[in-house]
Amino acid sequence: MLTLRLLNRGVSWVGGIVKRPLPPNVADNRAIVTAFGRKGLFAYSSGSPASSNELMWLSAFATEEPPSRDSITIKEIAADVRKRYGAWGDPVVRDIVSTAPIETVYPIWVLPDLPHWGQDGIVLVGDAAHAMSPTTAQGACQALEDAQALALLLCETLRKAYDSGEKLDKGADIWPQKERDAVELSIRLLFTIRSPRVSGIAEAGRQLDRKRRNLTRFKEYAMYLFLWLMFRLSSLGK
Repeated sequence: MLTLRLLNRGVSWVGGIVKRPLPPNVADNRAIVTAFGRKGLFAYSSGSPASSNELMWLSAFATEEPPSRDSITIKEIAADVRKRYGAWGDPVVRDIVSTAPIETVYPIWVLPDLPHWGQDGIVLVGDAAHAMSPTTAQGACQALEDAQALALLLCETLRKAYDSGEKLDKGADIWPQKERDAVELSIRLLFTIRSPRVSGIAEAGRQLDRKRRNLTRFKEYAMYLFLWLMFRLSSLGK
């Protein structure tokens, strides 16, 4: 039996939905506004049709140890969020942190790299096989890629199994074993083909999480310069 320990990424997040008029950049452009700062990330968007005046928000920030209900209270979390973002320049952020109820905090946990993704006809895909930091925004994407790759592999290995045995007696007892062998081969090939890509994305997420730690003033302004250059250069070609 394989025993695993989840890995904490040193980042936690809070969020929810707050009743307030939608800011124009959200209502008019259906935009997700993301703000980066020295002490965390803050994002907000319309959580439902604009007519209902509901704003969905979340914040991710560094936590040296995963928060525990035994060691920290919701009031402490809310106070920390207000302290982090209460002086930010965006008035929407200031309004959210001053009024939004905070009910819980979610530490980010990920899976370590697994030696395989399945055996004996059982296969793991998506987060069950390689849960990675949501910083990557790739969880659902990689699950879909896993599913498509597995389907293609099963089609090919089963086709070859049937083709190689087409001259055998259709009722021969060998068919169940040939099908099982094809399934096992598909599972092994899925891991061989997909694990390098998934591991690379997971590592990118780990690097992004490390950058989420509280920044020095120099690193904060270096980040602002990088973001400004990125969006400035991308707009030149339009």
